[in-house]
Amino acid sequence: MAMQRTAGLRSHAHAPVAVPIIAVIAASAAGLRYEIAGGLTVTVAVAIPLVPLWWTSLRHFRFARGLIILGLLGALSGVLLSMFDPIRPLSQTLMRQEVFTFATLIAAIGLLLWARAQIGAGWTAVAFGVGGLMLVALTGGNPENIWKFSLAIPVSAIVLGLADQLGSRVTELLALGALASLSLVSDSRSMTAFLLLAAALTLGQAFAGKGRGRPSPGRVMLLLAVFGVAMFSLFQALILDGALGDAAQQRTQSQIDASGSLLTGGRPELGAATALIAQQPWGYGAGTVPVSQDVWLAKEGMNQLSYEADNGYVENYMFGGHFEVHSSLGDLWIRFGPLGAAFALTLLGVAIWSTARLISARSASALVSLLVLLGIWDTFFSPLLTSISNLALLFALTAVPRAGASIRADYRE
Repeated sequence: MAMQRTAGLRSHAHAPVAVPIIAVIAASAAGLRYEIAGGLTVTVAVAIPLVPLWWTSLRHFRFARGLIILGLLGALSGVLLSMFDPIRPLSQTLMRQEVFTFATLIAAIGLLLWARAQIGAGWTAVAFGVGGLMLVALTGGNPENIWKFSLAIPVSAIVLGLADQLGSRVTELLALGALASLSLVSDSRSMTAFLLLAAALTLGQAFAGKGRGRPSPGRVMLLLAVFGVAMFSLFQALILDGALGDAAQQRTQSQIDASGSLLTGGRPELGAATALIAQQPWGYGAGTVPVSQDVWLAKEGMNQLSYEADNGYVENYMFGGHFEVHSSLGDLWIRFGPLGAAFALTLLGVAIWSTARLISARSASALVSLLVLLGIWDTFFSPLLTSISNLALLFALTAVPRAGASIRADYRE
């Protein structure tokens, strides 16, 4: 009996040959967040003339059109917050940059959903990954650790997208193992953990008995939460025992010693985000420049996590003429207010629920399993700028088609 996997909308049987080619270009553009000028990215530049195509596609997917509208309202909110701030200076250049960053995420979701409808989830992921590699070629990537910071995501999208097309769990597991090994030797602790967790989810679906009753999505979500905590504890223990090398052991131990937790020790920016949002929950604005009082408040929040915040990283990277709290949720909330935060939480919530449905039906691909894990991490612990493409691909590949839509599905025996 065939098992349905990730689904997309069926292209018309007599669609022009040019349509799949345009879909590949659209998906590649979603992964190519290269800035052309003044904050305008390739993603937005390609999405604008294709609006009639991808906007129409949105109506076929649950929550898609509502999410896009929420994002657009959030972008407007960010502009208004900056314009009517009576205390802090306004930078038009910064506002344009931040609004285009948000617009890039919105545009990428639209492009990827339409591409999935035309060429399927697997090929959409492959084209997206190619776009990511093009970005690395254009920018040179991050020389500090080219795999960890530049290549891991696009290469994983290509490899796992191709494995998804083959429709074999064994192939997916082998691909995840190879990617995890490469991440391990490249000193990428988090990516290694995510790939191993994705492998566990994939393996669990492969061995789930076909005759057993399907667990509800809610039960799957609860099991995933327990499983995630257990795996996090196990991975931390392995690092501290030196199983992943002396460098990882020493770095992890120092982070735990600093705050008592690997999570807060590795992400002290959480203290800054919490303090700033508690002080002004309606947000600060997309073009608002932080003043000394904001920097002081953020430092106090970081000091609460036993982090010494009087350093160039905090003053230059986090608050050097802009707000950056190393969290997509925090960045969206601070720059675009509660509507920005609602956008992030809605995107993640829908993606998690949709993934739980797929896992419940033993239909979640290895790529989807990996993306949902990365999406959770990026939402809370990664800057918006570097999380745009991942979050867009996550939503596009997990979005559930509406009832009655013409469905095109990828199947596995």
